Amino acid sequence: MELKDFIKVKVSNDRLEASLEANVDYLESLQAELDHQEDDQDGHADHPTDELEVEAVQLTDKSFKIEELVTAEAIRKLLTQENIQYGLDDMAIQSFCEVIVNGEYDEENTYTQVVATGDAPINGEDGSIDYHISLMTQTKVDEAAHKVDFKEMMKIPVVEIDDPLITIIKPTEGESGQDVYGELIAPKPGKDVQIKAGENTKINDKQLTIYATNSGQVHFTEKEIQVLPVYQVSSDLDLNVGNIDFNGSIVIKGDVPEGFALKARGDITIQGIVEASKIEAGGSVFIKEGISALGKGFVKATLDIFAGNVNQANLEAGRKIQVNNSILHSHVTSREQVICQKGHIIGGSVSSGNYIEARDVGNRMSTKTQLYLSENKKAVEKKSYIESRMKELVDQLKKLRTIGDKFEQIKAVRDLTSKERVTLLRQQHSYEKARLELNELNDEYKVYAKSQPEEESNQLIKVVIHDTIYPNVEINVGKYAKVINKEASKVSVIFQDLDFSINPLV
Repeated sequence: MELKDFIKVKVSNDRLEASLEANVDYLESLQAELDHQEDDQDGHADHPTDELEVEAVQLTDKSFKIEELVTAEAIRKLLTQENIQYGLDDMAIQSFCEVIVNGEYDEENTYTQVVATGDAPINGEDGSIDYHISLMTQTKVDEAAHKVDFKEMMKIPVVEIDDPLITIIKPTEGESGQDVYGELIAPKPGKDVQIKAGENTKINDKQLTIYATNSGQVHFTEKEIQVLPVYQVSSDLDLNVGNIDFNGSIVIKGDVPEGFALKARGDITIQGIVEASKIEAGGSVFIKEGISALGKGFVKATLDIFAGNVNQANLEAGRKIQVNNSILHSHVTSREQVICQKGHIIGGSVSSGNYIEARDVGNRMSTKTQLYLSENKKAVEKKSYIESRMKELVDQLKKLRTIGDKFEQIKAVRDLTSKERVTLLRQQHSYEKARLELNELNDEYKVYAKSQPEEESNQLIKVVIHDTIYPNVEINVGKYAKVINKEASKVSVIFQDLDFSINPLV
Protein backbone atom coordinates (compact mmCIF):
# COMPACT_ATOMS: atom_id res chain seq x y z
CA MET A 1 0.00 0.00 0.00
CA GLU A 2 1.20 3.52 -0.81
CA LEU A 3 0.50 6.86 0.78
CA LYS A 4 -1.29 8.16 -2.31
CA ASP A 5 -3.83 5.33 -2.00
CA PHE A 6 -5.64 7.19 0.78
CA ILE A 7 -4.10 10.71 0.81
CA LYS A 8 -4.72 13.12 -2.08
CA VAL A 9 -3.10 16.48 -2.81
CA LYS A 10 -5.65 19.20 -3.64
CA VAL A 11 -4.69 22.60 -5.12
CA SER A 12 -7.06 25.59 -5.07
CA ASN A 13 -8.17 27.15 -8.34
CA ASP A 14 -5.97 30.19 -7.79
CA ARG A 15 -3.00 27.85 -7.04
CA LEU A 16 -2.36 29.68 -3.76
CA GLU A 17 -3.20 26.78 -1.42
CA ALA A 18 -2.28 23.10 -1.42
CA SER A 19 -4.11 20.75 0.94
CA LEU A 20 -3.81 17.14 1.98
CA GLU A 21 -7.06 15.21 1.99
CA ALA A 22 -7.14 11.88 3.82
CA ASN A 23 -9.87 9.33 3.15
CA VAL A 24 -11.04 8.79 6.73
CA ASP A 25 -13.42 5.97 5.87
CA TYR A 26 -10.58 4.06 4.26
CA LEU A 27 -8.28 4.64 7.24
CA GLU A 28 -10.89 3.51 9.74
CA SER A 29 -11.73 0.35 7.79
CA LEU A 30 -8.01 -0.38 7.43
CA GLN A 31 -7.41 0.13 11.14
CA ALA A 32 -10.37 -2.11 11.99
CA GLU A 33 -8.96 -4.82 9.72
CA LEU A 34 -5.54 -4.53 11.34
CA ASP A 35 -7.05 -4.73 14.83
CA HIS A 36 -9.10 -7.75 13.81
CA GLN A 37 -6.02 -9.48 12.42
CA GLU A 38 -4.04 -8.78 15.59
CA ASP A 39 -6.83 -10.36 17.64
CA ASP A 40 -6.78 -13.40 15.36
CA GLN A 41 -3.01 -13.67 15.71
CA ASP A 42 -3.25 -13.51 19.50
CA GLY A 43 -5.90 -16.27 19.54
CA HIS A 44 -4.29 -18.52 16.93
CA ALA A 45 -0.61 -17.77 17.13
CA ASP A 46 0.33 -21.45 17.18
CA HIS A 47 -2.24 -22.63 14.61
CA PRO A 48 -1.99 -20.73 11.27
CA THR A 49 -3.67 -23.67 9.56
CA ASP A 50 -6.14 -22.17 7.10
CA GLU A 51 -5.79 -19.68 4.24
CA LEU A 52 -7.56 -16.81 6.08
CA GLU A 53 -5.08 -16.96 8.93
CA VAL A 54 -2.16 -16.97 6.50
CA GLU A 55 -3.56 -13.86 4.74
CA ALA A 56 -4.03 -12.09 8.06
CA VAL A 57 -0.41 -12.62 8.92
CA GLN A 58 0.57 -11.11 5.60
CA LEU A 59 -1.64 -8.04 6.06
CA THR A 60 -0.02 -7.21 9.37
CA ASP A 61 3.26 -6.77 7.60
CA LYS A 62 5.39 -3.97 9.03
CA SER A 63 4.90 -1.77 5.91
CA PHE A 64 1.20 -1.38 6.66
CA LYS A 65 1.54 0.25 10.06
CA ILE A 66 0.00 3.77 9.93
CA GLU A 67 2.64 5.43 12.11
CA GLU A 68 5.40 4.19 9.82
CA LEU A 69 3.55 4.98 6.61
CA VAL A 70 2.28 8.51 7.45
CA THR A 71 5.42 10.50 8.26
CA ALA A 72 6.46 14.07 7.57
CA GLU A 73 9.19 12.81 5.27
CA ALA A 74 6.70 10.67 3.30
CA ILE A 75 4.28 13.60 3.04
CA ARG A 76 7.00 15.91 1.67
CA LYS A 77 7.90 13.25 -0.87
CA LEU A 78 4.25 13.02 -1.94
CA LEU A 79 4.07 16.82 -2.29
CA THR A 80 7.27 16.82 -4.35
CA GLN A 81 5.76 14.22 -6.67
CA GLU A 82 2.85 16.63 -7.21
CA ASN A 83 5.33 19.52 -7.88
CA ILE A 84 4.29 21.36 -4.69
CA GLN A 85 7.46 23.17 -3.69
CA TYR A 86 6.67 26.70 -2.45
CA GLY A 87 5.20 27.86 0.83
CA LEU A 88 5.39 24.50 2.59
CA ASP A 89 4.30 24.63 6.25
CA ASP A 90 6.34 22.10 8.26
CA MET A 91 4.17 22.51 11.35
CA ALA A 92 0.98 21.87 9.33
CA ILE A 93 2.54 18.75 7.77
CA GLN A 94 3.57 17.43 11.19
CA SER A 95 0.12 18.20 12.60
CA PHE A 96 -1.53 16.34 9.72
CA CYS A 97 0.61 13.28 10.39
CA GLU A 98 -0.18 13.29 14.12
CA VAL A 99 -3.93 13.61 13.51
CA ILE A 100 -3.94 10.68 11.09
CA VAL A 101 -1.71 8.43 13.17
CA ASN A 102 -3.61 9.13 16.41
CA GLY A 103 -7.06 8.99 14.75
CA GLU A 104 -7.99 12.44 16.09
CA TYR A 105 -9.98 13.48 13.05
CA ASP A 106 -13.72 14.08 13.21
CA GLU A 107 -16.09 11.37 12.08
CA GLU A 108 -16.39 12.58 8.49
CA ASN A 109 -15.59 11.01 5.15
CA THR A 110 -12.38 12.99 4.76
CA TYR A 111 -9.91 15.03 6.79
CA THR A 112 -8.27 18.04 5.12
CA GLN A 113 -5.30 20.19 6.14
CA VAL A 114 -3.72 23.11 4.26
CA VAL A 115 0.02 22.41 4.10
CA ALA A 116 1.32 24.96 1.58
CA THR A 117 0.38 28.57 0.94
CA GLY A 118 1.55 30.76 -1.92
CA ASP A 119 1.86 34.54 -2.01
CA ALA A 120 -1.00 36.34 -3.72
CA PRO A 121 0.03 39.08 -6.15
CA ILE A 122 -0.48 42.66 -5.01
CA ASN A 123 -2.47 44.33 -7.75
CA GLY A 124 -1.47 47.77 -8.87
CA GLU A 125 -3.28 50.86 -7.61
CA ASP A 126 -5.40 52.78 -10.08
CA GLY A 127 -4.26 56.17 -11.18
CA SER A 128 -5.69 59.16 -9.34
CA ILE A 129 -5.96 62.94 -9.52
CA ASP A 130 -4.28 65.47 -7.25
CA TYR A 131 -6.47 68.60 -7.25
CA HIS A 132 -4.73 71.96 -7.03
CA ILE A 133 -8.04 73.82 -6.85
CA SER A 134 -11.43 73.22 -5.26
CA LEU A 135 -13.85 72.13 -7.96
CA MET A 136 -17.58 72.44 -7.45
CA THR A 137 -18.01 68.81 -8.43
CA GLN A 138 -15.54 67.92 -5.66
CA THR A 139 -17.77 69.14 -2.81
CA LYS A 140 -16.77 68.67 0.80
CA VAL A 141 -18.54 65.62 2.20
CA ASP A 142 -18.71 64.38 5.78
CA GLU A 143 -18.28 60.67 4.99
CA ALA A 144 -19.77 59.54 8.32
CA ALA A 145 -22.96 61.55 7.92
CA HIS A 146 -22.97 61.78 4.10
CA LYS A 147 -23.44 65.52 4.38
CA VAL A 148 -22.39 68.14 1.85
CA ASP A 149 -21.23 71.52 3.07
CA PHE A 150 -23.56 73.67 0.94
CA LYS A 151 -21.74 76.87 1.89
CA GLU A 152 -18.53 75.49 0.44
CA MET A 153 -20.42 74.12 -2.54
CA MET A 154 -21.60 77.54 -3.62
CA LYS A 155 -18.10 78.96 -3.95
CA ILE A 156 -17.25 79.58 -7.59
CA PRO A 157 -13.77 78.28 -8.55
CA VAL A 158 -12.35 80.85 -10.94
CA VAL A 159 -8.76 80.52 -12.18
CA GLU A 160 -6.28 82.66 -14.06
CA ILE A 161 -3.87 81.89 -16.90
CA ASP A 162 -1.12 79.39 -15.95
CA ASP A 163 -2.84 78.32 -12.72
CA PRO A 164 -2.25 74.59 -12.09
CA LEU A 165 -5.52 72.68 -12.08
CA ILE A 166 -4.79 69.01 -11.51
CA THR A 167 -1.88 66.58 -11.57
CA ILE A 168 -2.44 63.06 -12.85
CA ILE A 169 -0.96 60.31 -10.68
CA LYS A 170 0.07 57.31 -12.76
CA PRO A 171 -1.15 53.84 -11.78
CA THR A 172 1.25 51.32 -10.26
CA GLU A 173 2.16 47.96 -11.76
CA GLY A 174 1.75 45.96 -8.55
CA GLU A 175 3.92 43.12 -7.24
CA SER A 176 4.08 39.54 -8.50
CA GLY A 177 2.98 36.65 -6.33
CA GLN A 178 4.11 33.02 -6.29
CA ASP A 179 1.92 29.92 -6.35
CA VAL A 180 2.51 26.63 -4.54
CA TYR A 181 4.21 25.26 -7.67
CA GLY A 182 6.84 27.98 -7.36
CA GLU A 183 5.61 29.82 -10.44
CA LEU A 184 5.18 33.60 -10.52
CA ILE A 185 1.66 35.07 -10.64
CA ALA A 186 1.50 38.35 -12.51
CA PRO A 187 -0.35 41.20 -10.75
CA LYS A 188 -3.15 43.14 -12.36
CA PRO A 189 -1.81 46.62 -13.17
CA GLY A 190 -3.79 49.66 -12.08
CA LYS A 191 -5.94 51.57 -14.55
CA ASP A 192 -5.01 54.95 -15.97
CA VAL A 193 -7.11 57.98 -15.10
CA GLN A 194 -9.33 58.75 -18.07
CA ILE A 195 -9.00 62.52 -18.07
CA LYS A 196 -7.55 64.87 -20.65
CA ALA A 197 -6.90 68.57 -21.10
CA GLY A 198 -9.96 70.21 -22.61
CA GLU A 199 -10.78 73.70 -23.75
CA ASN A 200 -8.57 76.52 -22.41
CA THR A 201 -6.21 74.07 -20.70
CA LYS A 202 -2.85 72.43 -21.51
CA ILE A 203 -0.90 69.52 -20.07
CA ASN A 204 2.77 69.39 -19.15
CA ASP A 205 3.61 65.86 -20.29
CA LYS A 206 6.64 65.60 -18.02
CA GLN A 207 4.85 66.70 -14.84
CA LEU A 208 1.46 65.30 -15.93
CA THR A 209 -0.03 68.57 -14.66
CA ILE A 210 -2.85 70.38 -16.47
CA TYR A 211 -2.73 74.22 -16.46
CA ALA A 212 -5.25 76.91 -17.40
CA THR A 213 -4.55 78.78 -20.63
CA ASN A 214 -7.30 81.32 -20.03
CA SER A 215 -9.17 82.79 -17.11
CA GLY A 216 -12.62 81.49 -16.24
CA GLN A 217 -14.49 78.84 -14.30
CA VAL A 218 -13.12 75.29 -14.02
CA HIS A 219 -15.50 72.75 -15.49
CA PHE A 220 -14.81 69.11 -14.77
CA THR A 221 -16.58 66.42 -16.83
CA GLU A 222 -16.19 62.65 -16.66
CA LYS A 223 -13.57 62.73 -19.44
CA GLU A 224 -11.87 66.12 -19.46
CA ILE A 225 -11.20 69.32 -17.55
CA GLN A 226 -12.02 72.68 -19.10
CA VAL A 227 -11.87 76.35 -18.24
CA LEU A 228 -15.02 78.07 -19.47
CA PRO A 229 -16.15 81.68 -19.38
CA VAL A 230 -18.67 82.64 -16.68
CA TYR A 231 -21.91 84.54 -17.25
CA GLN A 232 -22.92 86.11 -13.97
CA VAL A 233 -26.21 87.76 -12.94
CA SER A 234 -25.79 89.66 -9.67
CA SER A 235 -29.49 89.64 -8.72
CA ASP A 236 -32.70 87.74 -9.48
CA LEU A 237 -33.22 86.73 -13.08
CA ASP A 238 -35.75 89.11 -14.63
CA LEU A 239 -36.99 90.43 -17.96
CA ASN A 240 -34.04 92.79 -18.21
CA VAL A 241 -31.82 89.73 -18.62
CA GLY A 242 -34.31 87.22 -20.05
CA ASN A 243 -33.54 83.62 -20.89
CA ILE A 244 -29.85 82.64 -21.05
CA ASP A 245 -28.19 80.18 -23.43
CA PHE A 246 -24.45 80.41 -22.75
CA ASN A 247 -21.39 78.56 -24.05
CA GLY A 248 -19.82 78.36 -20.60
CA SER A 249 -21.05 78.43 -17.00
CA ILE A 250 -23.84 80.53 -15.52
CA VAL A 251 -24.04 82.03 -12.02
CA ILE A 252 -27.29 83.55 -10.77
CA LYS A 253 -26.88 85.26 -7.39
CA GLY A 254 -30.63 85.51 -6.82
CA ASP A 255 -33.79 83.60 -7.76
CA VAL A 256 -34.99 82.18 -11.05
CA PRO A 257 -38.74 82.95 -11.31
CA GLU A 258 -41.36 80.88 -13.11
CA GLY A 259 -41.22 80.79 -16.89
CA PHE A 260 -37.49 81.47 -17.43
CA ALA A 261 -35.00 79.18 -19.12
CA LEU A 262 -31.27 78.69 -18.49
CA LYS A 263 -29.01 76.57 -20.68
CA ALA A 264 -25.24 76.27 -20.16
CA ARG A 265 -22.49 74.19 -21.68
CA GLY A 266 -20.80 74.10 -18.27
CA ASP A 267 -22.29 74.35 -14.75
CA ILE A 268 -25.24 76.38 -13.54
CA THR A 269 -25.12 77.86 -10.04
CA ILE A 270 -28.19 79.51 -8.50
CA GLN A 271 -27.90 80.97 -5.03
CA GLY A 272 -31.63 81.57 -4.53
CA ILE A 273 -34.83 79.67 -5.31
CA VAL A 274 -35.81 78.12 -8.62
CA GLU A 275 -39.50 78.21 -9.50
CA ALA A 276 -41.20 76.53 -12.49
CA SER A 277 -38.35 77.11 -14.94
CA LYS A 278 -36.28 75.13 -17.41
CA ILE A 279 -32.69 74.60 -16.26
CA GLU A 280 -30.29 72.55 -18.39
CA ALA A 281 -26.52 72.17 -17.80
CA GLY A 282 -23.80 70.30 -19.68
CA GLY A 283 -22.07 69.92 -16.32
CA SER A 284 -23.70 70.12 -12.88
CA VAL A 285 -26.48 72.24 -11.38
CA PHE A 286 -26.16 73.79 -7.91
CA ILE A 287 -29.24 75.40 -6.32
CA LYS A 288 -28.55 76.69 -2.84
CA GLU A 289 -32.04 77.43 -1.54
CA GLY A 290 -33.95 74.83 -3.51
CA ILE A 291 -36.68 74.25 -6.06
CA SER A 292 -40.40 74.90 -5.77
CA ALA A 293 -41.85 74.27 -9.21
CA LEU A 294 -45.56 73.32 -8.83
CA GLY A 295 -44.91 70.29 -11.04
CA LYS A 296 -43.86 72.44 -14.00
CA GLY A 297 -40.55 72.92 -15.81
CA PHE A 298 -37.49 70.77 -15.16
CA VAL A 299 -33.88 70.76 -13.98
CA LYS A 300 -31.51 68.60 -16.03
CA ALA A 301 -27.76 68.05 -15.63
CA THR A 302 -25.31 65.88 -17.54
CA LEU A 303 -23.43 65.28 -14.28
CA ASP A 304 -24.86 66.08 -10.82
CA ILE A 305 -27.65 68.10 -9.23
CA PHE A 306 -27.23 69.58 -5.74
CA ALA A 307 -30.17 71.40 -4.15
CA GLY A 308 -31.18 72.63 -0.73
CA ASN A 309 -34.78 71.44 -1.01
CA VAL A 310 -37.00 69.98 -3.76
CA ASN A 311 -40.77 70.50 -3.85
CA GLN A 312 -43.04 69.45 -6.75
CA ALA A 313 -40.17 69.46 -9.23
CA ASN A 314 -38.84 67.35 -12.10
CA LEU A 315 -35.13 66.53 -11.87
CA GLU A 316 -32.88 64.42 -14.08
CA ALA A 317 -29.14 63.90 -13.55
CA GLY A 318 -26.63 61.86 -15.53
CA ARG A 319 -24.75 60.86 -12.41
CA LYS A 320 -25.98 61.82 -8.92
CA ILE A 321 -28.64 63.90 -7.17
CA GLN A 322 -28.01 65.16 -3.65
CA VAL A 323 -30.58 67.14 -1.67
CA ASN A 324 -29.76 68.82 1.62
CA ASN A 325 -33.28 68.63 3.07
CA SER A 326 -36.43 67.01 1.62
CA ILE A 327 -37.79 65.75 -1.69
CA LEU A 328 -41.55 66.34 -1.71
CA HIS A 329 -44.04 65.19 -4.38
CA SER A 330 -41.41 65.36 -7.10
CA HIS A 331 -40.18 63.16 -9.93
CA VAL A 332 -36.44 62.64 -9.55
CA THR A 333 -34.25 60.54 -11.84
CA SER A 334 -30.52 59.84 -11.50
CA ARG A 335 -28.25 57.35 -13.26
CA GLU A 336 -26.31 56.37 -10.11
CA GLN A 337 -27.47 57.71 -6.73
CA VAL A 338 -30.10 59.84 -5.00
CA ILE A 339 -29.20 61.05 -1.51
CA CYS A 340 -31.63 63.05 0.63
CA GLN A 341 -29.48 63.96 3.59
CA LYS A 342 -31.59 65.40 6.36
CA GLY A 343 -35.21 65.13 5.35
CA HIS A 344 -37.98 63.09 3.83
CA ILE A 345 -38.84 61.59 0.49
CA ILE A 346 -42.61 61.92 0.35
CA GLY A 347 -44.87 61.27 -2.63
CA GLY A 348 -43.94 61.26 -6.30
CA SER A 349 -41.16 59.01 -7.57
CA VAL A 350 -37.42 58.74 -7.08
CA SER A 351 -35.41 56.75 -9.64
CA SER A 352 -31.77 55.76 -9.24
CA GLY A 353 -29.29 53.30 -10.70
CA ASN A 354 -28.41 51.37 -7.54
CA TYR A 355 -28.63 53.51 -4.38
CA ILE A 356 -31.16 55.73 -2.60
CA GLU A 357 -30.59 57.21 0.85
CA ALA A 358 -32.87 59.33 3.03
CA ARG A 359 -33.80 60.02 6.63
CA ASP A 360 -37.48 59.10 6.06
CA VAL A 361 -39.38 57.65 3.11
CA GLY A 362 -43.17 58.13 3.01
CA ASN A 363 -45.16 59.58 5.92
CA ARG A 364 -47.69 58.68 8.63
CA MET A 365 -50.55 59.44 6.21
CA SER A 366 -49.29 56.60 3.96
CA THR A 367 -48.83 58.89 0.98
CA LYS A 368 -47.91 56.69 -1.98
CA THR A 369 -44.18 57.03 -2.64
CA GLN A 370 -42.44 55.13 -5.43
CA LEU A 371 -38.76 54.26 -5.53
CA TYR A 372 -37.27 52.85 -8.75
CA LEU A 373 -33.83 51.27 -8.90
CA SER A 374 -31.94 49.85 -11.88
CA GLU A 375 -34.68 50.96 -14.29
CA ASN A 376 -36.08 54.44 -13.75
CA LYS A 377 -39.76 55.27 -13.80
CA LYS A 378 -39.63 56.69 -17.33
CA ALA A 379 -38.05 53.48 -18.63
CA VAL A 380 -40.66 51.32 -16.87
CA GLU A 381 -43.53 53.41 -18.24
CA LYS A 382 -42.01 53.49 -21.73
CA LYS A 383 -41.50 49.72 -21.74
CA SER A 384 -45.06 49.17 -20.56
CA TYR A 385 -46.35 51.37 -23.38
CA ILE A 386 -44.23 49.51 -25.94
CA GLU A 387 -45.51 46.14 -24.72
CA SER A 388 -49.13 47.33 -24.93
CA ARG A 389 -48.66 48.90 -28.36
CA MET A 390 -46.88 45.82 -29.73
CA LYS A 391 -49.82 43.66 -28.63
CA GLU A 392 -52.25 46.01 -30.42
CA LEU A 393 -50.17 45.90 -33.60
CA VAL A 394 -49.98 42.08 -33.56
CA ASP A 395 -53.78 41.91 -33.29
CA GLN A 396 -54.13 44.53 -36.02
CA LEU A 397 -51.80 42.62 -38.37
CA LYS A 398 -53.80 39.42 -37.86
CA LYS A 399 -57.03 41.19 -38.83
CA LEU A 400 -55.43 42.88 -41.85
CA ARG A 401 -53.93 39.58 -42.97
CA THR A 402 -57.39 37.96 -42.80
CA ILE A 403 -58.85 40.78 -44.94
CA GLY A 404 -56.01 40.42 -47.46
CA ASP A 405 -56.52 36.64 -47.67
CA LYS A 406 -60.24 37.13 -48.45
CA PHE A 407 -59.43 39.49 -51.33
CA GLU A 408 -56.90 37.00 -52.67
CA GLN A 409 -59.62 34.32 -52.65
CA ILE A 410 -61.96 36.64 -54.55
CA LYS A 411 -59.23 37.45 -57.12
CA ALA A 412 -58.83 33.74 -57.78
CA VAL A 413 -62.52 33.57 -58.85
CA ARG A 414 -63.11 36.95 -60.50
CA ASP A 415 -61.71 40.44 -61.02
CA LEU A 416 -62.04 42.88 -58.17
CA THR A 417 -64.38 45.81 -58.48
CA SER A 418 -62.89 49.30 -58.34
CA LYS A 419 -64.15 49.71 -54.76
CA GLU A 420 -62.59 46.37 -53.76
CA ARG A 421 -59.27 47.35 -55.34
CA VAL A 422 -59.23 50.60 -53.34
CA THR A 423 -59.98 48.65 -50.15
CA LEU A 424 -57.22 46.15 -50.94
CA LEU A 425 -54.70 48.96 -51.50
CA ARG A 426 -55.67 50.50 -48.15
CA GLN A 427 -55.29 47.09 -46.50
CA GLN A 428 -51.80 46.63 -47.98
CA HIS A 429 -50.76 50.13 -46.95
CA SER A 430 -52.09 49.66 -43.39
CA TYR A 431 -50.44 46.25 -43.12
CA GLU A 432 -47.02 47.56 -44.19
CA LYS A 433 -47.28 50.59 -41.88
CA ALA A 434 -48.19 48.41 -38.90
CA ARG A 435 -45.41 45.93 -39.73
CA LEU A 436 -42.78 48.68 -39.85
CA GLU A 437 -43.98 50.19 -36.57
CA LEU A 438 -43.91 46.77 -34.91
CA ASN A 439 -40.30 46.19 -36.06
CA GLU A 440 -39.24 49.61 -34.75
CA LEU A 441 -40.93 49.01 -31.38
CA ASN A 442 -39.36 45.57 -31.13
CA ASP A 443 -35.87 47.10 -31.59
CA GLU A 444 -36.64 49.81 -29.06
CA TYR A 445 -37.98 47.25 -26.57
CA LYS A 446 -34.70 45.30 -26.72
CA VAL A 447 -32.84 48.43 -25.57
CA TYR A 448 -35.14 48.89 -22.55
CA ALA A 449 -35.09 45.18 -21.73
CA LYS A 450 -31.28 45.28 -21.35
CA SER A 451 -31.59 47.54 -18.29
CA GLN A 452 -33.74 44.98 -16.44
CA PRO A 453 -31.99 42.62 -13.98
CA GLU A 454 -31.22 39.25 -15.54
CA GLU A 455 -32.46 36.08 -13.86
CA GLU A 456 -28.91 35.08 -12.95
CA SER A 457 -27.90 38.58 -11.83
CA ASN A 458 -26.11 38.99 -8.50
CA GLN A 459 -26.06 42.77 -8.46
CA LEU A 460 -26.53 44.63 -5.14
CA ILE A 461 -29.15 47.39 -5.09
CA LYS A 462 -29.83 49.27 -1.88
CA VAL A 463 -32.19 51.75 -0.16
CA VAL A 464 -30.91 53.16 3.15
CA ILE A 465 -33.33 54.74 5.66
CA HIS A 466 -31.74 56.44 8.67
CA ASP A 467 -35.03 56.99 10.52
CA THR A 468 -38.36 55.60 9.25
CA ILE A 469 -39.84 53.99 6.15
CA TYR A 470 -43.66 54.11 6.19
CA PRO A 471 -46.39 51.90 4.68
CA ASN A 472 -47.41 52.43 1.04
CA VAL A 473 -43.82 52.93 -0.09
CA GLU A 474 -43.27 50.89 -3.25
CA ILE A 475 -39.76 49.79 -4.25
CA ASN A 476 -39.34 48.67 -7.86
CA VAL A 477 -36.40 46.89 -9.46
CA GLY A 478 -37.25 46.04 -13.07
CA LYS A 479 -40.23 43.67 -13.04
CA TYR A 480 -39.81 43.03 -9.30
CA ALA A 481 -41.61 45.15 -6.71
CA LYS A 482 -41.96 45.30 -2.94
CA VAL A 483 -44.64 47.32 -1.13
CA ILE A 484 -43.86 48.27 2.47
CA ASN A 485 -46.86 47.34 4.63
CA LYS A 486 -45.33 47.87 8.05
CA GLU A 487 -43.42 50.82 9.47
CA ALA A 488 -39.71 50.12 10.02
CA SER A 489 -36.87 52.18 11.48
CA LYS A 490 -33.17 52.42 10.72
CA VAL A 491 -33.12 49.77 8.02
CA SER A 492 -31.75 49.10 4.57
CA VAL A 493 -33.79 47.43 1.85
CA ILE A 494 -31.47 45.33 -0.30
CA PHE A 495 -32.24 43.72 -3.66
CA GLN A 496 -29.81 40.92 -4.45
CA ASP A 497 -30.13 37.56 -6.19
CA LEU A 498 -33.51 38.75 -7.48
CA ASP A 499 -35.00 39.07 -4.00
CA PHE A 500 -35.69 41.84 -1.46
CA SER A 501 -34.52 41.76 2.15
CA ILE A 502 -34.95 44.30 4.98
CA ASN A 503 -31.95 44.53 7.30
CA PRO A 504 -31.18 46.71 10.35
CA LEU A 505 -28.54 49.36 9.80
CA VAL A 506 -25.23 48.44 11.35
